[in-house]
Amino acid sequence: MNPQPNITRRRWLAAAAGTCAAIAAGRSFASTDFPSRPISFVVPFSPGGQFDTLARQIAKPLGADLGQTVVVENIGGAGGNIAASKVVRSRPDGHTLIMYGGNIAIARSMYRKLDYDPFEDFRMVSRLSIAPHVVMASQASGITRFEQIAERLKQGAKLSYGSPGVGSSMHLTFEIVKDHFGLDIVHVPYKGGANVMTDLVGGQIDLGLIAVGPALEFIQSGKVVALGVTSQRRSPILPEIRAFAEMGMTDLDAGSWSGIAAPKGTPDAVLERLNAATRSAVGSPDVIRLFSDQGFVAIPGSPDEMRRFAKAEAKRFEPIIRKLALQS
Repeated sequence: MNPQPNITRRRWLAAAAGTCAAIAAGRSFASTDFPSRPISFVVPFSPGGQFDTLARQIAKPLGADLGQTVVVENIGGAGGNIAASKVVRSRPDGHTLIMYGGNIAIARSMYRKLDYDPFEDFRMVSRLSIAPHVVMASQASGITRFEQIAERLKQGAKLSYGSPGVGSSMHLTFEIVKDHFGLDIVHVPYKGGANVMTDLVGGQIDLGLIAVGPALEFIQSGKVVALGVTSQRRSPILPEIRAFAEMGMTDLDAGSWSGIAAPKGTPDAVLERLNAATRSAVGSPDVIRLFSDQGFVAIPGSPDEMRRFAKAEAKRFEPIIRKLALQS
């Protein structure tokens, strides 16, 4: 009797067992050895903006949970594409992350020549927060209710509105609002929400919209008049201001949202560790309070939930991007 088949089979079983052990050991190593050095958290905007603020608020508790320092790195330019390109080319070991938001999700619709894929080149970790936009009028305009905009236009008035930039979620959202109500208002793009507020307070533009948090002090001081928020429900920090859902736009639920993503190829065990740490950090009382004070709602969840949400956002804005011929 030839013993060769049994020997071959035993060798194959031993090799297979060794492979399984190696995979298991690799997973265990990935989960216990990560992180082994400080983590770079890339924000695709300049310092001082809402995403930068959020990143810095979450960095400390996230680092405490992971046992390593989380360093916020600001890389602005090209609507977030410079930062995104850098992150997708970094080592996929969980030590380089990006603040992923609507600007990255819609990048394929906005730019013909994009050197990364907003979905295929990233692994989602978790969403962080969302904040509605608030539409405001300057005191000089004399507009105190949203319905007055249509009335002014019918009387022959020429109105303008400012947003933090072409292709920003504020710009696209207000264009959807304009379409719904049939409003002919000239768009004035700015380089950031702070510049919108400066000219809105000064009366250089009639209307403007940015996230609720940065606009709050101007609204509360009476320097501008809030007309509506773009969420399904009223904002907890502006409870007296109507949501556009109350004005007939029942399907509008828009805002500035953020999440965390890692490069494609990041191991599952690392992704799971990052997701757990993010959920813990976002759920801490201090972060909840900081978010709430600025009008942000914490929305942590699974990687799959973030991916579905981001794809739905991209799909929602595609029609208005095409209509405005914004792709460059």
